[in-house]
Amino acid sequence: MLTPRRLPRPALAGAIVIALILLAFGTLRLLPLVGGGQSEEGVPLLVFAEFGELADRVYSVPADAPERRTLLATLDHAPGWGINPAATTRDGRAVFLLAPASGGGRDTPAEVWTIDLRTGARQRVASDADLLVQPVVNRDGTVLYRRSSGQRQEIVRLDMGNASRTASYAEDTTFGIFPLGEDAEGRLVITRLSTAGTDLARVKDGKAQVIAHLSDHLARGWQIAPDGKSAVYLAPEVRGDRVVYRIHVVGLADGKARTLPETAAEADQFGPIWTPDGEGLAFGQDARGGPASVVVVEGDRIRPLAAPPKGFDIPAAWSGGGTYLAARSFDGTDATTPGDETATILGPGGQRRAVPATGEVIFIGWSTRD
Repeated sequence: MLTPRRLPRPALAGAIVIALILLAFGTLRLLPLVGGGQSEEGVPLLVFAEFGELADRVYSVPADAPERRTLLATLDHAPGWGINPAATTRDGRAVFLLAPASGGGRDTPAEVWTIDLRTGARQRVASDADLLVQPVVNRDGTVLYRRSSGQRQEIVRLDMGNASRTASYAEDTTFGIFPLGEDAEGRLVITRLSTAGTDLARVKDGKAQVIAHLSDHLARGWQIAPDGKSAVYLAPEVRGDRVVYRIHVVGLADGKARTLPETAAEADQFGPIWTPDGEGLAFGQDARGGPASVVVVEGDRIRPLAAPPKGFDIPAAWSGGGTYLAARSFDGTDATTPGDETATILGPGGQRRAVPATGEVIFIGWSTRD
């Protein structure tokens, strides 16, 4: 069964989170995959963590020549547990959770680290996070993560400048609350699981106010738009004779759903991410009808990217100007039979380049070089 990339699991159980970091160099003008114009971002460097049983090794590779790699850092961790990075980076730095090599694991508080994407230099800034809940980097560079004590769960806001921490919201629950980010007004947005399903809520004056009921079941894949005005998520639906996950977009100010153009009506959809300008969405679909490319939806326009020879792609991270897209590529047909996975870079002109790795790859984010 294909599982969400954001939850690291023991290596012996089968899969680890994929991570990627891209550093840009050069001054080439490249036609981006999104936006319709030209980009000055140049040729990025892909920086990824290659999972190891006791340590993850962080490498950088040029996006147009991923066979050339440079070791940036080695991250020791508890046996079988890889790093869990935030989906975005800020100011040339990434944030990740790590199970400490001594005594760490699923039920032990994880450490919160930052890493410089150019040098590999890293710093521990906290040591009380829930390992399986992905941290979030806000637009202002602050970090959100979850910590727990028994049934008490707290969303913590971490100031990277001085390492100060503030509990932004707390709740006693046997299910879960998860940080999504901040809306356009700077208010904390969370998702909450319960027997009623999944709700989206904002925190005001220490209380959670429901914005929208996302699903009577488990919604997932949620992500706030770059401008903080909308959120995307996946929710299960019955399509034909199957239960599949489909993409939905909701406004954070009014909780109203946004209509999306229909694509592959009975297909499972995967991994929605916003385009860098926030004007569109990219997502993957299953390959039950043949090889399935990443689809980019911009307004009423639907545009497929280059498809794999077989199987399907799931988008992971755009480069800053939208010139390159990092993706997980599977050679199977769907979520129950995904087949083998390869980390792939989609480039301008329809190029597809596999990222050579001897272990599972963990995507971290994108950055630019001075």
